[in-house]
Amino acid sequence: MPLDLTVVLHRNLVLPNPLIIASGPSVKNDKDIVRGLESGAGGVVTKTITYSAVHQVQPKPRMYVVDKHNALARIKFYSFYSIDLMSSYTPEQWVDMLRRAKSEIARKKLEGVVIASIAGRNYEEWEKLTKLVTEGGADAIELNLSCPHVEPAQKELMGRAAAYDPEVVRNIVRRVKENTHLPVIGKLTPHGANPVDLAKTMVNAGVDILVSTARFQGLIIDVETMRPILWGGTGGYGGPWQLPISLVWTYNIVRELPEVPVIGSGGIASGYDIARFILVGARATQACTTILIHGYEIVNAMLNELKEWMNRHGFSRVDDFRGRALSSIIPIDKLNREKVYRYMVLPEKCKVCRACIRACPYGAIEDRGKAPPVIDFNKCDDCGLCYSLCPFNAIKYERIA
Repeated sequence: MPLDLTVVLHRNLVLPNPLIIASGPSVKNDKDIVRGLESGAGGVVTKTITYSAVHQVQPKPRMYVVDKHNALARIKFYSFYSIDLMSSYTPEQWVDMLRRAKSEIARKKLEGVVIASIAGRNYEEWEKLTKLVTEGGADAIELNLSCPHVEPAQKELMGRAAAYDPEVVRNIVRRVKENTHLPVIGKLTPHGANPVDLAKTMVNAGVDILVSTARFQGLIIDVETMRPILWGGTGGYGGPWQLPISLVWTYNIVRELPEVPVIGSGGIASGYDIARFILVGARATQACTTILIHGYEIVNAMLNELKEWMNRHGFSRVDDFRGRALSSIIPIDKLNREKVYRYMVLPEKCKVCRACIRACPYGAIEDRGKAPPVIDFNKCDDCGLCYSLCPFNAIKYERIA
């Protein structure tokens, strides 16, 4: 079946597919922009362009992978911890790089869009950066109001520090909108703010598209040295473990702002993750960590996974399944509270590891020594812990007639 992966984010922003390479080390210059689109991505977001000298010089070292074997094997869940800051190039250098990238994209007849990520320390810098990237030929502008490395004490109007003040967010969006004809994208922080409230603030101020969401701030301590690892401070903390959190925020934002295009982000590591975000209403997705770890080659692999999934389910267009899961998400007050299932141990599969016996908080699983345990229906509370925990899939459940 021929597939159409085209995504319309805005009347002036159409993607050939829903996978965008997010702002980060993989999109640090004009050559990376071209390589990203050559890899098949529907778009790329530049490393954040800023005048802040503190954020232009990278700490060394600055990246750490938690559960590296899982990361390399594409097994969830692993984490990426880093303090990679903003672009090392000046905004003026970026004007030239954007022009060169756009020229090369046209020469090679590549598909995909180029989104410039910007961050000003004050309103005047936001205006100046907006004019520069517009002049440079960017297709859209992404506002970095999410970087986990910007502390409120720095008193700079960017990153998550700016997101704490709705009035600051409103002013930034208005200043940017007044100085460009390009679509404006607001990137949300999940850290220290309610992304839904922040999304509403951005949209009311004029943002055209939202990104839900960025990474958290984290801290990893080595218990042997009793100090923070590597660079000695805090860092951004994300990766596939974050996916369920990012999905629920995207779901909440789509539910509250159904007419606003949302780009899902945070934990995407496969084509199936792209599908998950679209199923809860996202138009497209952004990925950073998985591309950084596996290289640009992973883009094609993820898109092939998405295509395989679409073919298997009979979808020919992305819009065929966008938001399809929304009506199936049950509000907490509507969840089943009756005991309607019976859980049973399958003797032929059980290895008598006793994991279920140890875990059951209701004492409902009888230890029978070397024989497979038995679940006491009267004590069982239908919580499902044993079923989801059993390493041998030796527990089943069935609805009570």
